[in-house]
Amino acid sequence: MAHAYRTSVRVEAPADVVWQILSDVGRMPAWTRAMSRMTLLGPETAIVVGSRVEVEQPGLPVATWEVDGLTEGQGFSWSSSSTPGVRTGTAYRITPQAAAAPRAGAACEVTTAVARSGMLAGLTDLAAGPRARELADTLLADLKVEAELRVGNKP
Repeated sequence: MAHAYRTSVRVEAPADVVWQILSDVGRMPAWTRAMSRMTLLGPETAIVVGSRVEVEQPGLPVATWEVDGLTEGQGFSWSSSSTPGVRTGTAYRITPQAAAAPRAGAACEVTTAVARSGMLAGLTDLAAGPRARELADTLLADLKVEAELRVGNKP
């Protein structure tokens, strides 16, 4: 049985600006409180399918994530099996929207979906699920602030 969480945020900034911020995973700790450290484990300087990233988040164990899907400008997914008996997958999707703020020129909705599966997924979700959900919400809130500041739309 999979344990899932999905959340989204509207961002008053163009999708390409949001993609530029979100896909630069090595710089995530600079703009979000949800990530303490991100280290690309290969020669890549940008994520591609197969990229491995060591991720440290406040209140969670360090985990290695592997990018298993990427659509340039639209989103990516990655997964981790760092916790024995559990596979965690997270997907980020950017969907263009009509702008509400005149200066934005464009807007988008960013959605993240986190799912755990495996024999120990339920137990892991009980222990770490609330913190993981809080961090997913924090990442999207911080992404919104960062993107809107970059285009001059103060949140």
